Amino acid sequence: MDQNAAIRLPLTTLRAGIIVGAVGAFSVILAPQIMQSLILGPSYSQAVGMVLQTAFQLVTLFFLPFSAALIAASLVMRYITAALGRVTPSDAPEPGGR
Repeated sequence: MDQNAAIRLPLTTLRAGIIVGAVGAFSVILAPQIMQSLILGPSYSQAVGMVLQTAFQLVTLFFLPFSAALIAASLVMRYITAALGRVTPSDAPEPGGR
């Protein structure tokens, strides 16, 4: 992995965590309204409703904890980068102690 990709990785992970969390939160908020609006009378299929309800439940079940894990991983990556310092191959000590 090159140096620029390693520097951008915590920021990319943080952004992904925020986006996944936002999608999960909107799913929790809007799922009842979406499910209510999909009831189309006699042509409404119970199978379609069950599939959509299951999909919304899976999104709310997995997206919010996964978002928290991504944000925490981003913070850990930033801490490790700061603690170890940005050591490039040219800054590393040579074998033999020179």
